[in-house]
Amino acid sequence: MSCTVSRKKSSVHLPDTASSLLIGGAILLALDVGRRIFRRSQLFEPQREPVISWNPEDYGIPRERTEVLSFETDDGELLYGWYCRAEHPIASALYCHGNTGNLSNTAHVMPHLLDAGINVLLFDYRGFGRSSGSPSLSGIIDDGVTAAQLHEKIRPKHVPSILYGYSLGGAIAAQIIRRHPFDGLILQSTFTNLPDIARVTFPRVPLHLVSGRLFDTLEVVRNLTVPALIIHGTTDEVCPSWMAQQLHDSCGAASKKLVLVDGGLHKDLFERADAQTLVWEINRFATSLHCTPHVVQYKPGTAEQFLDHALRSIRRMWRRHLVQQPL
Repeated sequence: MSCTVSRKKSSVHLPDTASSLLIGGAILLALDVGRRIFRRSQLFEPQREPVISWNPEDYGIPRERTEVLSFETDDGELLYGWYCRAEHPIASALYCHGNTGNLSNTAHVMPHLLDAGINVLLFDYRGFGRSSGSPSLSGIIDDGVTAAQLHEKIRPKHVPSILYGYSLGGAIAAQIIRRHPFDGLILQSTFTNLPDIARVTFPRVPLHLVSGRLFDTLEVVRNLTVPALIIHGTTDEVCPSWMAQQLHDSCGAASKKLVLVDGGLHKDLFERADAQTLVWEINRFATSLHCTPHVVQYKPGTAEQFLDHALRSIRRMWRRHLVQQPL
């Protein structure tokens, strides 16, 4: 007696599954492309040419009290900067500029900081101005840490050190202070985090979902232990003033202050307000700081130092090769 077993064909529709995967992949790809466009177009707008010149005097900075610097990062990039000295310094600051242009775009602020009695190390990230390379998210943070290490070497040790960040530079400063100690932090016209600024910049596009948390200034200030001064314009068209309020309210520092410039936009605080008022606020903040010894918490091992030296040598040879190429 024979038995016949009937088998039904599977009801799984492979073409439909493949279509769903393709659609999902296309959506993820579009979001990733959008994130990259947002980061490139909104975070980095470097320029190689200065606003006026590379002469500090053209921006009101005394040339005889300014040292032009060129210093190297661990991965072999050469960064350009100025160390400007006040007549009677009460503090020394590392200044991180914004995403636009180069150090010459904010050089006009340096005389005000010098008037406040603060020495300033102003520098360009990789790909900006006279610094070599091209900007990247991790690269500019590394540049800031390198500049912080240089600042620690050249600043007067009897005065407190300040980390001063403007706009994107404030977000960079927040990442630097996690890696290198300072006695105080000043944030001017700074955003809270990338998702928030993505919502403001592109309110109808969900880029905040994929913008990432690399520049989370809000998270850093929650755990801040040094005094903080937050300066912001009430009508900032790039980073709304509620961001400054949120940074101040969330700041975990025992000493913190929020200074709002009435009617101030993103780039005109020293022009919009009475500049002497801001100079006084910054001077008062610097005077209140305590000068503490800074301990380097991390020293690379012999193998890592050898690798860093080798990488720097390769980068130097590559730069020389590029310079020697005919136009």
